Amino acid sequence: MAESDDQYDELGKLYERTKHIPTGLAERATFLSALPDLRGRSVLDVACGTGFYPREFRRRGAVRVVGVDSAAEMIGYAREVESRAPQGIEYHRHDATTLPVLGVFDVVTAVWLLGYAEDEAALDLMIGNLRANLAPGGTLAVLVPNPDADWDVLADYGRYGYEVSRTGPAGVRQPVAVHVLGDPPFDFDSFYWPGGTFEAALTRGGLTGVARHATVVPDDERGEEFWGPLRRSPSFAVYTGRG
Repeated sequence: MAESDDQYDELGKLYERTKHIPTGLAERATFLSALPDLRGRSVLDVACGTGFYPREFRRRGAVRVVGVDSAAEMIGYAREVESRAPQGIEYHRHDATTLPVLGVFDVVTAVWLLGYAEDEAALDLMIGNLRANLAPGGTLAVLVPNPDADWDVLADYGRYGYEVSRTGPAGVRQPVAVHVLGDPPFDFDSFYWPGGTFEAALTRGGLTGVARHATVVPDDERGEEFWGPLRRSPSFAVYTGRG
């Protein structure tokens, strides 16, 4: 294996670990339950990262899947995985603020993307670009930082795999640092927007039937005593709308 392949593997293992910690399991369950049946459909995933969700969409029967990300390292890893085990997934490097029309897709998704918009104008631009790729009547699904998060719950979020701490004053968006636990631990920045922001932006973008989906947690032996606080105040929120 080439040195670059080793680097991609390490990146993928680090990033995709967040999908297997408790909050990642709840994220996946909530997000995937909000999607329509993907069998025979086309899906565009914007901010696809390492291709985790595009691969899941293919497993769920999507006939055309395209992943887009602005980070060369993420697209490099996704393409490396595709080259080793081809599933027919296309990957392209684009920024969400300059995303071109890549086709007409039955479903367009964006996981953790919209929270990084610099302001409401950038948020509207991103949503407009997502919708421009959406077929009439298609589904747009976004996963964002939970605008209604209970900060007392987030203060004890380590049981779910990472810690969230505020790093600046609340304004249009609340800057936070996310410390992912494990070996090795790693950090990334995020932003929590005020309640109502994403529903309003999706509606301004021309989406209809905009709705937030209930949090879904794994049905495992840890039970409600463990999952209850996350169910009440997850770190994420999932919204859908129709084009």
